[in-house]
Amino acid sequence: MKKNYLEFGIFSNGKKKQYELKKGHLYDWYMMPRYFNDIFLLEKYKKTKKIDKLSKLLHHKEDLKFNLVNFILLKISKPKSFYEFGQTLFEKIFFINFFSNFLKTKFNFNINWYGNDISELFNFFCNNFYKNLKMQTFTKFNIKKINKTVFFSKGVTLLYLRNNSLLLRDIINKSNCGSFDISLKKKKTSVYLNTGKKLYFPSSKEFFKILNDSNKEFIIKNFKIYKKNKIYLEIIYGNGNIIRDFKKYHKKLKNKFKHNPTVLKILDLNSKFFNLNQINLKI
Repeated sequence: MKKNYLEFGIFSNGKKKQYELKKGHLYDWYMMPRYFNDIFLLEKYKKTKKIDKLSKLLHHKEDLKFNLVNFILLKISKPKSFYEFGQTLFEKIFFINFFSNFLKTKFNFNINWYGNDISELFNFFCNNFYKNLKMQTFTKFNIKKINKTVFFSKGVTLLYLRNNSLLLRDIINKSNCGSFDISLKKKKTSVYLNTGKKLYFPSSKEFFKILNDSNKEFIIKNFKIYKKNKIYLEIIYGNGNIIRDFKKYHKKLKNKFKHNPTVLKILDLNSKFFNLNQINLKI
């Protein structure tokens, strides 16, 4: 059985001096401080508008562009529910609050916030952070709660699940709209990370068949092909009206910040959108 370790101490005169070493299933211990630090930064810079400084301090600066997509989908579709697979809702709501202030537009937080994660620690803090909101978390994916939601998941979280393609098929068909990023390989592949977690890469053929057979429209951005073997995609989906309204709102923000190249870059507002046929021609 693979376990983690966390080591704390100091470097003195080029030598490491250990204070404490922890061993066990410590992935939550490693991740939680990262999220709490991001929450602190999002609140700190909520009203200063220094998004360039915030971007440099966040653990993953890409989280700004991913959460802008969440914000736009929630704004235009006016849903009753939001569902995150591999939930970090305690952080997600701070991102949405940040964009509400940054873009000077009101946001309705009075919706159902759903999420699942295997971490009891994540679920505990999420439920106790937001007792004023309609919040529900689960240790397993809850298919009953996905209907008519705005869905989101990070790609690495989806890869933790062995049958991720089949799960995504159900999510895409049952939810109203959503977004996720994902990495594919020509053949199904599994690899271990140094965290002890195992990743399951779906085959590109199987994945694109699921998208083509679904009842939604898709726009794809920031796709990358690595040596003809690995494909990375950022995907936004919904019905025709939602995709149209998303593009319209995205263009509106691009025009709003057209004289601010820093914001355009950080929020990825210059990104181009592709459809499935355009991607299929390139792989």
